[in-house]
Amino acid sequence: MAYDVVVVGGGIGGLTAAALLAARGVGVLLLEREPRAGGCCAEFGAFGHRFEAGAGLYASWQPGEIHERVFAELPVAPPRVREVEPAYVVRLPDGADVRVGGGFEEFAEHLSAAFPECAERAVNFYREATQVAEALHRAARRLPSLATASKLQRMRLALREARLSSTVLARADETAARHLADTSARFRRFVDAQLQIYAQVPSDDCAYLYAAVALSQPLRGMYAIGGGAQALADSLVEAIRRSGGTLRLNATALRLVYDSRGRAAGVELLSGETVEARRAVVSNLTVWDTYGKLVGARRTPPPVRARLKLLRGWGAYQIFLSLDEEAARRLPAEHVLALNAWQDGEPFDPERALLMLGSAPAWDARAPAGKRAATVSTFTDAEAWFSFHADESEHEGQDARALEERWGRLHAALPELGAGAEVIETATPRDAYERTRRRLGMVGGVGQSLGVSGANAPTHRTSIENLYAVGDTVFPGNGVAAVTQSALVAADEIAPPRRWPSAGRSS
Repeated sequence: MAYDVVVVGGGIGGLTAAALLAARGVGVLLLEREPRAGGCCAEFGAFGHRFEAGAGLYASWQPGEIHERVFAELPVAPPRVREVEPAYVVRLPDGADVRVGGGFEEFAEHLSAAFPECAERAVNFYREATQVAEALHRAARRLPSLATASKLQRMRLALREARLSSTVLARADETAARHLADTSARFRRFVDAQLQIYAQVPSDDCAYLYAAVALSQPLRGMYAIGGGAQALADSLVEAIRRSGGTLRLNATALRLVYDSRGRAAGVELLSGETVEARRAVVSNLTVWDTYGKLVGARRTPPPVRARLKLLRGWGAYQIFLSLDEEAARRLPAEHVLALNAWQDGEPFDPERALLMLGSAPAWDARAPAGKRAATVSTFTDAEAWFSFHADESEHEGQDARALEERWGRLHAALPELGAGAEVIETATPRDAYERTRRRLGMVGGVGQSLGVSGANAPTHRTSIENLYAVGDTVFPGNGVAAVTQSALVAADEIAPPRRWPSAGRSS
């Protein structure tokens, strides 16, 4: 079989790229190794509960934002969404709750009350971050492929943002910590906790421009999706099919096929079948797996291999809970980021100090009557779960110890749960690997430190001509919105809207 474009991987990035291309008349085939599309966002079901794979908070569903732009091209309606207010609550080790979200002035009042020791400096930190983030958002709307823009395109953007462009450029080589120097240790840990979620690194390492966009996101609005991210994936699958695209489930891609000039020309499947791609191949694998599996070590240039070694990610240890409705109502919000310890004088260690609880919204039933499905996500060193085990009982023991430790921290941080939470299942990085085949089961993208952020970040372009990449490891952003943006960028480069001639599949 031959198609114009073959997309490898049915996560949100691959699905969005395929849906856009199919809607533009491109002959698309999407290959997904699992029996259902969704990738890292695929829901987990057990005992009448449907669990999200993450916290269940989604950005950029406002009018004019990335999701509206994408669905404006598709022959299906987007899933139901509702704004979450507050976006989340950060619970500090001293028991203080900080509401994050709403308008800036309201949030500034919460900041001042929570951090009286540095109230003015804390508010000013967020004020500047919000201004910088808004300028970057405007730039991204005008030029989605900002990371690979030409010098001329960047100059034009700078002229449009003359008031803030000098500030943005001056901050390009700074960490977030530099802007926190005059704030209290408590406030810095408040910021560290959020950046660890958004950027996979704390303020000492996080690029300031990335931090500004991430920290301002809840002030712009966060949303819950009816049915969770799986509903988004299902909508994109339907869009692909309605536009004449092809989706093959239970189909594992093995490696790229090259033409005589070394360009990506198709994909060889585990079954031995070869699928031709006349125009492009799009990889929705991680950047490590795109090169390690699809491209192969022999064709990966040494500079790329060196860069890949610099990229770092975390694994997730997750607990899927059945919450009594009464216990859910006692919590300060449906999404709580709990900081268990200040770790004074120590480097920030999220594995010992941080957990995120996200419960399904009350308006979206995903559990039996009187219950709520909730996901608790914690950080863990992914490699530690892949050390040698003599048998499966050793992995089970490691899982049991992790559950016991995190269960204790969860109840210490959120005593409101009482006896109203029941463990349904857990998930380790090994489980994530079995489900997604991502390197070491790592999720959440790569750490956005200065060395790998901004101009240094991996992008949709690869070292192989006609091979593009989408997903959370190749776009400098966070969450589903960033993944969607990466897919739009790749689709626009392969087949710009309204300029691609109608094409179909051929045998």
